[in-house]
Amino acid sequence: MTKILVVDDEPDLEALVRQKFRKNIRLGEYQFYFAENGQKALDLIAETEVDLVLTDINMPEMDGLTLLSKLNEQNYFLKTVIVSAYGDMENIRTAMNLGAFDFITKPIDFKDLEITMVKTIKHILQLRKNAETLRENDTLKIYLREIKAQKRLKDRFFAIISHDLRGPVSAFSGISQVISLYLKQAKYEDLEKMMVEVDKATDHLSKLLDNLLNWATTELSQIPYNPEKIKVTSMLTEVIDSFELAAKSKNISIESHMDTTAEVFVDLNSTVTIFRNLIHNALKFTPEGGKVAIKSSKNGHFVDVSVNDSGIGMNDERIDNLFTLTEKSSTYGTKGEKGIGLGLQLVNEFTKLNKGQIKVTSTEGQGTTFNVSLPIKSS
Repeated sequence: MTKILVVDDEPDLEALVRQKFRKNIRLGEYQFYFAENGQKALDLIAETEVDLVLTDINMPEMDGLTLLSKLNEQNYFLKTVIVSAYGDMENIRTAMNLGAFDFITKPIDFKDLEITMVKTIKHILQLRKNAETLRENDTLKIYLREIKAQKRLKDRFFAIISHDLRGPVSAFSGISQVISLYLKQAKYEDLEKMMVEVDKATDHLSKLLDNLLNWATTELSQIPYNPEKIKVTSMLTEVIDSFELAAKSKNISIESHMDTTAEVFVDLNSTVTIFRNLIHNALKFTPEGGKVAIKSSKNGHFVDVSVNDSGIGMNDERIDNLFTLTEKSSTYGTKGEKGIGLGLQLVNEFTKLNKGQIKVTSTEGQGTTFNVSLPIKSS
């Protein structure tokens, strides 16, 4: 059913319209509304959805041209036909410029009016059909984008799992090398101490697997982000301890200088991943006998945590592409340690996730420093 609003101050027009279109009304094709001026028409439109407006020009309180200018702000699909005795060219031009769909002169030729109404209604229906097609296409595009995004996110979770498992595996590899060395040197007391390190590495691997399992089973609409107050020293000490054997296997010293009072408001799992990757990379690219230093200090509304190594360093081109995953992202370490090129991309993404910032400074042959700034309070 098409809802038509007739706006005219002629008292007999309502009865005449209802008489001329009585068949259409009886069949439920048209439903007519009537208003005697532009203001009452606007009041009615505010309460009732109308498809077509037939309006006179010369009316009290608000004329038809003023009404027309306001109707353009109401609804893109609402179309207006001017029905007026003022059929001079100036009024026609003004009406068309204001968005009128057509113009009929009085006295009304109802046959001509019916043809004009049918034409206007067809135009309205076509506009709505086109809009619906666009909406359906947009919905389909959005749906396909969501599917692709979900697939990328799922692939990234598997990549995270693969990448983060490399660290503990490397630690066990370092343990086996140290055990072999102690056996050759008959350092049996040191072997007993090594069992404590094995227990630590096993416990770390168990916690890591629990975290990864929680991540993998979380609904994949987004990466889990559950911020809380975290004591920086406790978090970093646990991460550093997990790399003790890996550092020992390359004779690398790990130093830490931390503000014991510093706390940050972050997601624990993703933040641990940030520093696990940075320390892993520092050890990976530092030759035997080198040094890795971890420092933390308060800086306004942030806590700065730096990971500095005495490793091979990077040139400017490498730094510029550091957080972009490419086929050439992965680089072998100083002892041939393998990687998949995902670690620093995760560091960058998880730093942003935690409302932080990351900066890199490096010189070839002289080492690299990563500085991560994390918020103290919720933003």
